[in-house]
Amino acid sequence: MESGVIIDLIYQALRMAAVLAGPILMALLIVGLVIGILQAATSVNESTVAFVPKLIVFGLVIVLIGPVTLVLFTDYIKELFARIPGLVS
Repeated sequence: MESGVIIDLIYQALRMAAVLAGPILMALLIVGLVIGILQAATSVNESTVAFVPKLIVFGLVIVLIGPVTLVLFTDYIKELFARIPGLVS
């Protein structure tokens, strides 16, 4: 197997991981930043104040983009499985 094919497969896997995890991580980053600013401004250092909004946003993001990411992931896996015979020979 050529190294170019291996590099292409690794690139596609990393790209798929970024596409699947990116929206969730960005939403949690924004919520964490806002909560951190509010905690710093009000001097409230309770850990549950930061945890509960992040949990709620995580659930909302999963409900909203879950079906789309599931379709993207299944299409990627189908393509990967279809390429296996060509990679082996």
